[in-house]
Amino acid sequence: MPKKNTKDQIVDIEEQIRRLREKQKRILTNSQKEIGKHLMESWEIEDVEEAKALIETFKDQVISLKEVSSSTTENMERNKADFINPIGE
Repeated sequence: MPKKNTKDQIVDIEEQIRRLREKQKRILTNSQKEIGKHLMESWEIEDVEEAKALIETFKDQVISLKEVSSSTTENMERNKADFINPIGE
């Protein structure tokens, strides 16, 4: 098989990038749909506007809980590392 010239290789790579970006967009869209579906089912909501209003109502609380959870996880990992290697070697 003959070796592709540089221009053809570049075109192929650009096409691969385009396909990967499309795939990334599909994955993101599907995950957002899945999350929305789960939220509406678990909260027993049928109206999209009601769901949006509830999300806005609880948004600040969720962000705060997420920050606390992240901080707690970081502290646990740090403590675990200190336990495994107490003298910092």
